[in-house]
Amino acid sequence: MATGEFQVMKVPAEQLAGILHGQVVDPGAAPTNVVRRSEGWTIDVSWEVTGELVDWLAGRWQLEIIADLLGGGETRHPSPPVELTFTPGSGRYTASIPMRGQLTPGTYDLVVNLTTTTAAGTAGALGGFVVISKIMVKE
Repeated sequence: MATGEFQVMKVPAEQLAGILHGQVVDPGAAPTNVVRRSEGWTIDVSWEVTGELVDWLAGRWQLEIIADLLGGGETRHPSPPVELTFTPGSGRYTASIPMRGQLTPGTYDLVVNLTTTTAAGTAGALGGFVVISKIMVKE
């Protein structure tokens, strides 16, 4: 499982900090780096924010996967990104992004990209990313 850290507002870590995890999972729920395009593989993501300010957060998380084909272009999945509402009192979140049929055969660099929007709908100050190791998509 790959791990990344949050970029947060300019506040001390004891007030607000976070960590982000992501991994590719095959249809049998095992971590993998090789998948078949037509099988029901997913990218499982979990993150946690901690600190005194967690109860004060309002807005929405936006989660997407950036897939960069080696020697080719970049795509984002899903489109639009998955949105989850902040949950006061709980800084733990999980999501599973279905990837069946989303990528053509090839080798990819995958990045989990997590951003936020405020309760007013503007870009938030929280976010993070985690680079998942290369994966090979087979026909």
